[in-house]
Amino acid sequence: MKKLIFLSSIIFSSYSFSLESSSFACDPKKFLSEDNMTKVLVHRESAFNICLNCEGESCAFKNELLSEEKSLAICKRLFCTASFASRGFEIPPEIPRGRSSFTYHYSISKEGKVIDIDVDKSEGVFSTKDARKFVQALTRKTRFSPINFEGNTYKLTNLSSEMTINTRLGQE
Repeated sequence: MKKLIFLSSIIFSSYSFSLESSSFACDPKKFLSEDNMTKVLVHRESAFNICLNCEGESCAFKNELLSEEKSLAICKRLFCTASFASRGFEIPPEIPRGRSSFTYHYSISKEGKVIDIDVDKSEGVFSTKDARKFVQALTRKTRFSPINFEGNTYKLTNLSSEMTINTRLGQE
């Protein structure tokens, strides 16, 4: 039996997503309205070379941004704020219930999907495999606006984050 979890009911008590200014992370559940996304996209081209290092079809945030908190926040807003995120998601039924913390790396595909999820370490009831399945479920419907510059579309790589969750339901 699958259980549908609505973020609004668990976000304050059992879901914590770290977006420290010292990391290259995109919040998979924070998104911009269509109107705001249109405004953001206008500024992408002028910030492309300031924010991103690109090789071939892949880009990553410039490491210099880690020491420039305001610039990093602007670059994240322009290139890795979702254009859509579901307010709820289904926790895979085989995921254990309880408290877990984990860190992971991922990319955003040329189409704007979260891909290449690689869990570095997991503590608590989740194995690294469980943590990966959880992040996949959490981000399954999340979409980012594709990065287009001078007629090319790019994948955004070298993103990392950490998460602390409690998948125990209220009656458990």
